[in-house]
Amino acid sequence: MGENRKENRQVKFRVSDDEFERLEQMAKEFQMSVPSFCKRKAQGARLRPPKVDREGAFEIARQLRAIGNNVNQLSKRANEGKAIPHLELQGIQKELHALWQQFNEAIQK
Repeated sequence: MGENRKENRQVKFRVSDDEFERLEQMAKEFQMSVPSFCKRKAQGARLRPPKVDREGAFEIARQLRAIGNNVNQLSKRANEGKAIPHLELQGIQKELHALWQQFNEAIQK
């Protein structure tokens, strides 16, 4: 066995097409591969599907990066001794609040 793996034993088992489709659907809910899902379940793991799907998480991360860029620009201006318009700070605060609401709605589902 020339592969570098922590586990040196392999378990194989056969399933019907219907069983595989069900396993595949369950694994997809947890954003896992079928083998990873089966291994975790065989180890007795109590899995909970993520509250936010992958695409939702990427969108939230994108929005956070945009807000972070705005905050960095304002910080740079403040460090240079320039005034920061109150409306700009309020705008960032509104963006953060809207993002927080979006996140809360996603995890309530």
